[in-house]
Amino acid sequence: MAIFKLKTNGESVENACLVEASKTNLDLEKHLECWLENSPWAIAQEPFLWIGRQTTASDENSTFFPDLIGIDKDGNFVVVELKKDRAPREVIAQLLDYVAWVSELSEDDIIKMAESYFAKIGKKENNFGKAFLDIFEAEEVLHLNQSQRLFVGAEEIPSAVSRVCRFLRTSHGVDVQCVKFSVFQIESGETLVSSEPVVGQEDVIPPKKSIRDRWSGEKPVKQVVWESVQELTGGHKEYIFSPNEVSEIILKKYPDFNKTTIRCQIISDCVGHSSRHHYPGGEDRYWNVEKGKYRLFDLGKDQTLESSGESPGTYQLPQKP
Repeated sequence: MAIFKLKTNGESVENACLVEASKTNLDLEKHLECWLENSPWAIAQEPFLWIGRQTTASDENSTFFPDLIGIDKDGNFVVVELKKDRAPREVIAQLLDYVAWVSELSEDDIIKMAESYFAKIGKKENNFGKAFLDIFEAEEVLHLNQSQRLFVGAEEIPSAVSRVCRFLRTSHGVDVQCVKFSVFQIESGETLVSSEPVVGQEDVIPPKKSIRDRWSGEKPVKQVVWESVQELTGGHKEYIFSPNEVSEIILKKYPDFNKTTIRCQIISDCVGHSSRHHYPGGEDRYWNVEKGKYRLFDLGKDQTLESSGESPGTYQLPQKP
């Protein structure tokens, strides 16, 4: 991929010419690791929260050091492996080693890893939860490591690597992406970096399960959430609760339950919620008091509020039953 500078020579833009920038001989692997650590957006045009660089990882037979590890906005684990020049075919085995290691990490393992990294780099905000909420502008920290995302970056992604990575992505549901990076210098001495996705535009197959299919327990998601809300509120219609409170009850009973689905299910069954149309099939079970706060739906009272357009956020939080 060529990079050009627009050269006008003092003339109008219409009469300008394109001058090709020359590639540099920088140690791409070494420098790119630093650049991406400082600019996580550049790897996939989305924010990542880095929680480690050259972190020591090991299994029964070997020790390895992934270049960058992080968390995305959905709580998925991100691993980035960078190579100088041409990505060797062995990088595929490295990636599979990484995902096997990552898949066994608990949330506590990840949080400890992150806060150790924050302390090492002198990050002002050393608390994982606060850092997650700040960087993703989220309302709550999601259930971590539900899925893994793998990235390999190099100046050249040979077909032997891209073909296998594409096969893993489209046939085995491994979310792996290959990105080609090039570094150029222009006459002014400025350095330009281009990134070109080679693998990653294809859908991950098998596709992600829908909200209603992720839970494989005997009870439907809707019923699990409803029973937990009933347990939390004791059936009191003025008890105001948050999805986090409901999550605490559910995860004690069902540790593998996907926390993200809890909030989605509450919204689905919430009368008058602006996002309800995104979750069809909802029932009139909850009322949205304010952002992130809910209570049980009160048919007579809330129908009046909904028709009058008055704010429902006037109820006091009673003592927990």
